[in-house]
Amino acid sequence: MVEGAGSKAGLPPLIIGVGQPWRGDDAAGLDALALLDGGGPWDCRPHHGEGLGLIALWEDRPLVLVIDAALSGAAPGALHRLEVADGAALDGAGFRCSSHAFGVREAIETGRALGKLPDRLIIHAVEGARWGLGEPLSDAVAAALPALADAVRRDLYRLADAF
Repeated sequence: MVEGAGSKAGLPPLIIGVGQPWRGDDAAGLDALALLDGGGPWDCRPHHGEGLGLIALWEDRPLVLVIDAALSGAAPGALHRLEVADGAALDGAGFRCSSHAFGVREAIETGRALGKLPDRLIIHAVEGARWGLGEPLSDAVAAALPALADAVRRDLYRLADAF
């Protein structure tokens, strides 16, 4: 385990890969998570993105990183990093591709209102292009997955000692 990781709550950092494996680029969070699972002193959890379930997963964790697909208008394969800070509301445009009416953005805002956010919550996302049922990942997203996993890994090693 990374020295100091999870010491506040006695739990290691949590990485949540969000997505649906059968909806094109929506699977990016799950696929990036698979590149990190078993590769370090952190806890990896795949999740379909339903908001209340996300709150339950992260509720007692000091450090949480969420990996997801985004739809913000950037070029497919572009990487995004957003640190959720107290009081900074999310505009939600980049995370509206959820198949749930209550997804990542809503989970963050509800968790904030209920005092159920982790001490530090960071969203890593890749800009998607293909969302159809039964479609594979787009070439741009598939090519970006190693860089996405590396960005998450860098944050984990940089931040873990703070917890």
